[in-house]
Amino acid sequence: MTVTSADVARAAGVSRATVSYVLNDAPGRVLTPETRETVLRVARELGYQPSALARSLKRGRSNTVLFPLQGGELNHVLATLFTACTEALTPRGLSLVLDTSQHTDPGAQADVWAGLAPAAVLDLVLHHDDAALLRLRSRGVPVLSTASVGAHAWESSGDVFAREQRLMQIRHLAARGYRRVLSVFPHALPASVDPRTASLLRSGMRTVAEEAGSLLEIVELDLDEIPAAVAGWDLPDAVAAYNDTYAIAIMTALHARGVQVPTDVAVMGADDEPLGRAVTPALTTVAGDFTAFAHAVADAVEAVLAGRTPAPLPVPGLVLVERASA
Repeated sequence: MTVTSADVARAAGVSRATVSYVLNDAPGRVLTPETRETVLRVARELGYQPSALARSLKRGRSNTVLFPLQGGELNHVLATLFTACTEALTPRGLSLVLDTSQHTDPGAQADVWAGLAPAAVLDLVLHHDDAALLRLRSRGVPVLSTASVGAHAWESSGDVFAREQRLMQIRHLAARGYRRVLSVFPHALPASVDPRTASLLRSGMRTVAEEAGSLLEIVELDLDEIPAAVAGWDLPDAVAAYNDTYAIAIMTALHARGVQVPTDVAVMGADDEPLGRAVTPALTTVAGDFTAFAHAVADAVEAVLAGRTPAPLPVPGLVLVERASA
């Protein structure tokens, strides 16, 4: 049975107004330390939880953190990050809510998000200069972002995270002595990928490869094109695949051609999808490390609710997962 403030008042021998003053830490109310301690002790003993709705109405915000994924897909990486953030927020009485609604008009999109009265909006995959986010900020809705500065201040932390995944692939393969590296991407990256992001990604990969002494070639293939394409390849030393699904498809096509992985060609994926641990050889990949990021999100939301300026979010971390394929 739900414990109410009336139950606390009866057990503490005080009025409901006194309970409200104590639990809401109301200013300007003179209460003895003994009364305050009695109310708090009884509330703890009875397991009283203030109404989330009442708190939301009082401060004009809910206990939800909005995670916009405009028209996007909750892939393995995002699902893992979503879980990490949920686990960090839940003990603090906060909930993470995913929203994939997509309105062409930025004002309409901002209205939808603002209408949910979120405690904060998690800016992870949308660019910092996204028109809907700019409108949210102008309306006083807290938007949690990384501290991007300079010419690339528009980048989201998701942009930076994805690019660092690819650069880690190239650095690892170069460190293992593979000189001719083929990087494989789909023909059409997700619609959420801005052309600016794609350009930065490719130029960054080429720079890192050149610094490492590797010869990098970037090719575009859809999944169903991989078998025929691999059959005709002038084999590279190593392949840096778009994700683990692509890597597994490439390993399968190489095996059909009689090519041994990693003896003849090394293959490396990204995202640490579960199937990559089960294939033979097990897939070397780049995984997200979201624990620190998730706790930073929870700390930032608590700062917002306490009326403080939240610290900028870090970019989610990365972990090299070395297995047998590269």
